[in-house]
Amino acid sequence: MKKNSTALRARATRATPATLALLAAVALLAAPGALASEAKPLPKELPPFGPDRPLPVPTIAQSTLPNGLVVWLVPRPGFPKVSAVLAVRGGTAVDPAGLEGIGELLARTVNEGTAKRTSRQIAEDLQAIGGEMNVRAGDDAVVIASSALATGAARLLDLVADVAQRATFPKEEVELAKGNALQELAAQESTPEFLARKAFASAVYGSHPYHVVAATREVIGRTTPELLKKEYARRFRPDQALLVVVGDLSEAATKTAIDRAFGAWKGEGAPLPETPPSPPARGREIYLVDRPGSVQSTLMVGRPGPKATDPGYYDALVANTIYAGAFGSRLVQNIREEKGYTYSPRGGFNTYREGSLLQTRADVRNEVTGATLLEVFYELDRMAATKPTADELAQAKRYQTGLYLLRNQIQGAVAGTLAANWVNGLPPETLAGFVPKIDAVTAAGVEEAGRKVFLSGTQTVVVVGDATAVRPEVSLFGPVKDLQP
Repeated sequence: MKKNSTALRARATRATPATLALLAAVALLAAPGALASEAKPLPKELPPFGPDRPLPVPTIAQSTLPNGLVVWLVPRPGFPKVSAVLAVRGGTAVDPAGLEGIGELLARTVNEGTAKRTSRQIAEDLQAIGGEMNVRAGDDAVVIASSALATGAARLLDLVADVAQRATFPKEEVELAKGNALQELAAQESTPEFLARKAFASAVYGSHPYHVVAATREVIGRTTPELLKKEYARRFRPDQALLVVVGDLSEAATKTAIDRAFGAWKGEGAPLPETPPSPPARGREIYLVDRPGSVQSTLMVGRPGPKATDPGYYDALVANTIYAGAFGSRLVQNIREEKGYTYSPRGGFNTYREGSLLQTRADVRNEVTGATLLEVFYELDRMAATKPTADELAQAKRYQTGLYLLRNQIQGAVAGTLAANWVNGLPPETLAGFVPKIDAVTAAGVEEAGRKVFLSGTQTVVVVGDATAVRPEVSLFGPVKDLQP
């Protein structure tokens, strides 16, 4: 049966993208259970999996301050600590033209000094309450994540409010951040992984704001305290922000502390523009980034997917788990365990406010670049051509729900999950709704997601490697365009 399957896939390399799903289906029908027969069953004496413990539905006290700041309070008594996350809409997707990536520098420097505190004083005040603070810029938001002992909750909120309202961007701190950013960029640019990520984002998104992976040297060099203050004023405003506080807290006392710390916060100017919808997937496009002398290729294959608010989102999430999103997935079993083409292939499903991104990555030897792409296409089309088995579906759902429940045992993770949901346009009830929605996914829903999102003819392909060695391999699947990230 393996010969028949291999022959069909060989012919698929010369087929049009429209026939790939049909060929994959024929191959599977010709060899029912071929892959399943190679899997070793678990010992019979093992007890069955028990039911997942549901995530306790937390009480979320929701309110909005007169200035527009949305506040969610989640009391979780028992452990004497609180976590506070402030999410401000306006990540790298709203960076001005010509300053793409400046949102990252904003995040690096926003907590390095305020009108009330120096960078050192902020660190000392956090240390005094057993606290910490981290700031990061995503595509859709800048997020200040902080935590402290419960006894220091009011002081923690005052610190977060100070950073959100009165950051000064001292020149020496900005210069230090720029120097660090340049060193990190130089280190990243020496790796094929970064080149692949940058080229892939550019190929998939084009001029859409989600194409930004990192600030360029030019943007870093042009960044000044004045530019950062301008961007800070655009983004940090209460009417486009959410504050989540989770932990051992008194609701009344916490509300009083929030009113005192954030009540006078005001925004200036017009609100930020909405990020445009993610571009749709196109027909298969193949790009090659030349890395002379490389003995292996870095492959990235993917396309835009549904928003978290779309009806098919959870079907696509489970489908990706079956395809490549877990260590026991189909693609891992195929190109790692059976064929030995790569050590650690992985499939991601990144979610944004305006869509998601399905992406597969694998590092392979030059001589098996074409063979690996063939198997990636085969597994993508198999998702569209056949329903998953009952075991595959159950394992994928258990994997997703188990990870979710495990992650959200920690109160900081609960605060982060709630903030991420808000950024992506989801209500607070989504925190408790994730597990039931995953449990409700059916085999038919996974197959439908396969047809909508996974067909290989709709994927963008980026290969980073020695062009002389790998161009003949990848050109088997269509025209190859050279790309300089």
